Amino acid sequence: MSPEYTFIYEIMTSAEIRKRFLEFFENRGHTVVQSDLLVPKNDPTLLFTSAGMNQFKEQFMGKNIRFKRAASCQKCLRTGDLENVGKTPRHHTFFEMLGNFSFGDYFKKEAISWGWEFMTKEMGLAEERLWVSVYEDDDESYDIWLRDIGVPGRKIIKFGAHDNFWPADAPTMGPNGPCGPCSEIFYDWGEGAGCGKKDCNPACDCGRFVEVWNLVFTQFDRRADGRLDPLPSKNIDTGMGMERIASVMQGVKTNFETDLFEPIVEQVKKELGDEAEKIRITDMYLIADHIRAATFAIADGVSPSNEKRGYVVRKLIRRSYLRSGRKGPFLYNIVPKIADVMKNVYPEVGEKREHVSAIIEEEEKRFDDTLTAAMPVMDSMVSEGAGKLEGEQIFKLVDTYGLPMDVIEEEAEKRKIELDAGGFERRMARRKEQSRKGSDISREFIFQPGHFDNAPKPSYSDEVPLETVLEFILKGDLPVDEIARGDCAEVITSPQSGRLYAEAGGQVGDTGSMVKEGARMDILNTFETGGRKVLQVLVTEGSFGRGDRVTLDLDPERKKRTAKNHTATHLLQAALRRVLGQHVRQSGSLVDDKRLRFDFTHMKKLSDREIIKVENMVNAWIGDCIDVCKETKAIQEAKGEGALSFFGEKYGDTVRVVTIGDHSKELCGGTHVVNTGDIKLFKITAESSVASGIRRIEAVTGDNVHKWLKETLQGMLDGLKIAAGNLQNVLEPEMKRHVFDIVGGGKDIDAGVLRDFEERIRPALMEAKKKLERDAKKIRKEEESGALDDARPSMDRFAEESITIGDVNFVSGILRGLGMPLLRKAAGYLEKKIGSGVIILGSREEGKAYLICAVTSDLASKGVDAGDLINRISGKIGGSGGGNPTFAQAGGKNPEGLQAALEGAKDILGSIS
Repeated sequence: MSPEYTFIYEIMTSAEIRKRFLEFFENRGHTVVQSDLLVPKNDPTLLFTSAGMNQFKEQFMGKNIRFKRAASCQKCLRTGDLENVGKTPRHHTFFEMLGNFSFGDYFKKEAISWGWEFMTKEMGLAEERLWVSVYEDDDESYDIWLRDIGVPGRKIIKFGAHDNFWPADAPTMGPNGPCGPCSEIFYDWGEGAGCGKKDCNPACDCGRFVEVWNLVFTQFDRRADGRLDPLPSKNIDTGMGMERIASVMQGVKTNFETDLFEPIVEQVKKELGDEAEKIRITDMYLIADHIRAATFAIADGVSPSNEKRGYVVRKLIRRSYLRSGRKGPFLYNIVPKIADVMKNVYPEVGEKREHVSAIIEEEEKRFDDTLTAAMPVMDSMVSEGAGKLEGEQIFKLVDTYGLPMDVIEEEAEKRKIELDAGGFERRMARRKEQSRKGSDISREFIFQPGHFDNAPKPSYSDEVPLETVLEFILKGDLPVDEIARGDCAEVITSPQSGRLYAEAGGQVGDTGSMVKEGARMDILNTFETGGRKVLQVLVTEGSFGRGDRVTLDLDPERKKRTAKNHTATHLLQAALRRVLGQHVRQSGSLVDDKRLRFDFTHMKKLSDREIIKVENMVNAWIGDCIDVCKETKAIQEAKGEGALSFFGEKYGDTVRVVTIGDHSKELCGGTHVVNTGDIKLFKITAESSVASGIRRIEAVTGDNVHKWLKETLQGMLDGLKIAAGNLQNVLEPEMKRHVFDIVGGGKDIDAGVLRDFEERIRPALMEAKKKLERDAKKIRKEEESGALDDARPSMDRFAEESITIGDVNFVSGILRGLGMPLLRKAAGYLEKKIGSGVIILGSREEGKAYLICAVTSDLASKGVDAGDLINRISGKIGGSGGGNPTFAQAGGKNPEGLQAALEGAKDILGSIS
C-alpha cells in the first residue's frame, strides 16, 4: 500500500470485488450473465466488445427480452486511448467492466440508491471520500443524490453534455436514436494526491479524483430535428471498471499495482532481465497491458493479421516488442502468467495458453525479420534526407519493406525527423485506386437483419410441402409489392415450415422452391431474425406479388447431405483433439451439401501420417454405426459434462447437446444424421494454413467421396500418362482393373477398399514419381545451362563496368531468376575473368533474394573477408549469411533490398581499403 494514503476499509482482492458485485445485484433480482466473447457475434458495427452493454443491444431495443434485470462482468477491448496506455494510471486496452442493467424495469432512483449502497456498505468506502456528477439539465438525478441519498450539494458536480451524456454531445451533435444523461461516482484520494488547491473537485484532472462508476439513464429518443422525445421504455446501463475499483480497494496509486497487473509486470521484468533497468516503468506497464489484451483476443479466436481485428492484435504485439528494446522473441513467455492470474474467472485463457504463446512467438519472429530488413533502409534514408522523410520514401518503407506506419512515426519522433505525411497519403491513395481498378469486385449478398424489424411475424407449421402466403418482399434495401423473373429478393411467408433450417453455426440454410401456377422461384438460402425465417430467393419463371398463395417445398436430398457433413465435422474435431492434442478448438466452419470446411487452432502443418490417422479414426467411428443423440439441457449441466462450444456462438440458459458415443459432445443447433453409419465414408481433401496458428481441413463425405475420387484419380492418371509415358507399364493387371472400376464408377467403395487402394497404388505412383524426378533433374540441368548462357552478357558487362576502390577491383550486379547454385557458378565465371578482385552478385527468384560474395585469394590474404562482407550487408535483404574469407553467401525475404546491399558493400570496402 502506498504510504501517503490511509484507509479504513477492508483491502479486497479483485476476485472478492467481482464476487461481491455480482452477488449484490443477484440478490436484487438481477440475472447474472456470463461475459460475452471479445468478438461480437452478428454485430458488424463493432470491431471488439467494448462495453458491458454490447451483448444486451437487442434487449435495449425492446427485442428478445428474457429477463428485465441483468448483471455481468464483461471482458472488453478498446483502442481509442492507445497512446495513453502506460502513461496514465488508469488507461487500458483490455479491461473488465462490472455492470448492472435494466430493460424497461427500474430507473434512476433504484440505480443511484444501489450504486451508493454497494460503494458504502458492500465495499465499505467512507461517504466523505465519494463525490458524484450529474448532467447539468438532469434535475431529477440531482434531487435523488441530494435529498434521497444525502450527498452534500457541494459534492454534486454538474457537467455538460460532453462529459455527462451518452453518447457524448448527443443533444446537439447526435447520433439520432436512444440516448440519455449520465451520473458518475468518483473516489477522492485526498488532498495530498492532487494539485493541493482548496477548491479542487472532480472537474480537475490533477489525479486526486478517479471516476469509478458511470450510471447511464437511457430515457430519450433523439430525432432528426434535434428533439429529445421521451422513450416509452426507459433503460439503465451502468459500468464500473474492474481495474479502477481494484486500485481503490487495494490502496495503490495505479491500476498496474493491483493484483490484476502486479504479477504480470513482475513477469515482464523477469523476461527483460538486466535490460529491465534501461526501460521506463511506463513502457513495462504498456507491455503488460498490450500482451494481456493480445492474449485474450487470441484466446477468443483473433489471430494477428493485416485486416481489422487481426491488425489490432498485431499492432499490440509489435508495440510491446518495440518498447522493450530487446532483440528476439520474449513476449510469449508472459502468457502463462496472464493465464495464471485470470484462470479462475476466464479458464479458457489457461486452456489455450500454449496455443496463444506459440502465435505470439511466431508474430515476434516475423516482426523481428521485418525490422532487420527495414531499419537499415530507413537509416539510409534518414542520413540522406536532411531531417525529413518524403512521402515516396515512407510509402516504400510501408509497401516494400512492411514497416508499420506507427513504427515509422515513433522512430521519427525519437530521431526528431519530419514526415511528409500528406505525400505518403497521396501515394497510398494512388495505390488503392490502382488496386480498385485492377480488381473485379462483385457485390456479394449480405443478410441485414435490421431490414426486417417491421416485417410481419408468421405462424408456423411442420408440413412440407406447405401451402403458404407471401407476406413480405424485400428487393435490395426496400420493401416491394412484386418481383419478376431474374429478380433476387428476400421474402417472408406465413405460415412458415418449422422444418426450415436457417443459416447458423457455420451450416448453410435450407434450400428448395416456391411455386404457383405459371411461376417459380428457387430458395437459395434461409436466414432467421426476430422469430422470422427469411428466404433468399431467385425468380426463375413468371412473377410473384405480395399476398400470393404459393407452395413451399424443401430439397430433402441436399438437407441429408448437409447433415452428413455436419455430423462429420463433430467427428473430425474429436479425432483432431485425440491425434494432435486437447488444444485443438474450432475457430470457424462451413458446412453445406457438397463439402465441409473446418478451421481449428494448431501451429504446425499436419503431416501425411497425422492426416491419415485422423481420417482413419473418423471412418472407424462411421463404421461403428453409433447413434447420434440430441438432447436439450441447462447450459451449466452441459458444460459440466464437458460439452464443447462452437467458436463465436452465443448460447442461452438451455442448449442443444449433440453426443456421439464416447467420442464427441458439443453444443450445437445444426442438423445431424441419426446414426454415424449414414455418413458412409469420410475423406480429407485438403489441409492448409488460414492465419497464424489457425489450420484448415476440407473434406467430403458419402457419395461426394466417390465423385472426388473419380475426378482426382482421373486427373492423376491423365497427368501420369503424359509425364511418365504410360502408367499401364508400372501398374500390375489387377491394379489396372481396380483403377478402372473406381474411375468408371463400377464399384462401390467403403473405407477398407479406399485404404487398400491407396496402399496398393502407392508403389506404382512412387515408381512414376522417381521417373518424373529423373526426367526433371535432366531438364533442370539443361535449363540451368541455358540460363547461365543467357546471363553471360550481363556478367561480361558487370566485369567491364567494374570500379576500383582503393587498390581493389570491385565487380557487382543483380541477375534475375538465378537460384543459389547458378549464382555460385556465375561468381566462379567472373572470378576467372577478372583474375583479382571482390565480386558481389545478387539475384531474385520467386520472391526470394540471394547474395554471393567471392574474394580472390590474393585479397583474402590481405584481410579482405567475404564472410564479414556478407554478414554486414545481408540484413538489407531481410536475411542472414555466412562463409569463409574467400567465399560467402546469404538468403533473405526482401529482393527490394539487393541494390542497397551492393551499395553497402561498396561503402564497406571504401572504409577498409
